Amino acid sequence: MIPFLVRRALSSVPTLLGISVLTFAILNLLPNDPIQVWSGGGYYSAEAVEHLRSELRLEQSPAARYASWGLALLRGDLGRSMRDGRPVAAVIVSALPWTLLLNFCSVILIYGVAVPFGLFGASSPGSIADRLGRALLILLYAVPSFAAALLLQQWFAVRLGWLPLQGVPDRGATALGTTASLARHLLLPTICLALSGWALVARYARAAFRSALGREFLAVARAKGLSRLRASGHVVANTAVPFITLLATIVPGLAGGSVIVEQIFSLPGVGRLYLTSIEARDYPVVVGLTLLSAVLVLSGHLLVDVLYLVVDPRIRSGLLDERSDAA
Repeated sequence: MIPFLVRRALSSVPTLLGISVLTFAILNLLPNDPIQVWSGGGYYSAEAVEHLRSELRLEQSPAARYASWGLALLRGDLGRSMRDGRPVAAVIVSALPWTLLLNFCSVILIYGVAVPFGLFGASSPGSIADRLGRALLILLYAVPSFAAALLLQQWFAVRLGWLPLQGVPDRGATALGTTASLARHLLLPTICLALSGWALVARYARAAFRSALGREFLAVARAKGLSRLRASGHVVANTAVPFITLLATIVPGLAGGSVIVEQIFSLPGVGRLYLTSIEARDYPVVVGLTLLSAVLVLSGHLLVDVLYLVVDPRIRSGLLDERSDAA
């Protein structure tokens, strides 16, 4: 298994290189340069402009700046932010926990709601509850995340006052108070990110469970005296592979949706940092965030491969057969 994972990891290197080159080229095609953006479209004094251009190496060609950045990256240095001079790694690390927590909660909410819903629909296909539930999920899937965010803010924050409108949680006097404040601030953005995932996962879950419910192993399990609940556990275990495949599709979508959701709810995550860095033409931070996003997506696909090997013995035996044939 280790050689397989090493090959998959090495095959991702050209992809990361291409993404970094393309991102750097697109940023340099944007109108204006960082100094013009920071000065509101005007200019500093001639001496200040010259000094800033020298510090930021803007007098060099884009290819030379990219080469310098690439050589520094090989040393583990992502460069420094053009806005505040902090290391890019420090800027990203300060925002990363918010995005990881938001996406993790969204994945838990998606699977926690959609999988039981799909199992219920597969157990009672064609019922009124099944039809109404599917129609509701399709409706939620059609609602854009920014529209859902504004509607949720209007109802639960403005009219009812149950949840905060936006911002970061307050530090409570106790750990329990801090956790409760964090949960209240993350609930609405988590729901916004989970809306589209509910319909996708529930549809796949319903189809997978309907297929599994007709198989012989379920009849054998019930004949052995297992309850309906424990027999349903066998169904979930035998349909795990499609859900793992969906995970590789859902996670990049959540990462993209975080840009809008974090901006609306004023969460200091990677998505909001991405947007503000693009507006400020902060090239090192934008390229670093793009590279990080690519690494996370490729790591997610690698994690899916690992989970395949864990949950499906047939895949492990197939790898062993390939190794024996190669030997």
